[in-house]
Amino acid sequence: MRRLLKACAAVTVAASLALGLTGCYAAEKTIDYSTSSVTLAPGEALVVDFGEINRTVGDAWVITREPDPAVLGPGDERSRYLGQDGETGAPSEVSYRFTPVGEGTTVIRFEYEFRGAAPSDADDQRTAEITVTVR
Repeated sequence: MRRLLKACAAVTVAASLALGLTGCYAAEKTIDYSTSSVTLAPGEALVVDFGEINRTVGDAWVITREPDPAVLGPGDERSRYLGQDGETGAPSEVSYRFTPVGEGTTVIRFEYEFRGAAPSDADDQRTAEITVTVR
């Protein structure tokens, strides 16, 4: 009986630790790419939302300045296709997710590209610069 109680206690502790670890970055703060600064709590991931873009015509947002790796991890691009199954040419919702690594302040820069390069027309050129503070 004692062994059974010890085994149950060990399983309970292990499950609690596993749930705690998986929940470390469960909180997310989503901002629009036009936001200039944001403050995150430790354990709160940053999601930068770029809205709808259409990769099939060559639209893309790329990171041109990575965040300080002591503050944020590398950006993980996320995309959700908005077309129907089998449909081609529909846009996608695009965002980048960054998880905090430590406290501090860093800057992330993005640039809009069309077919692999910044548009030559100044009216079509778009950039985003976001100052991120984790504390």
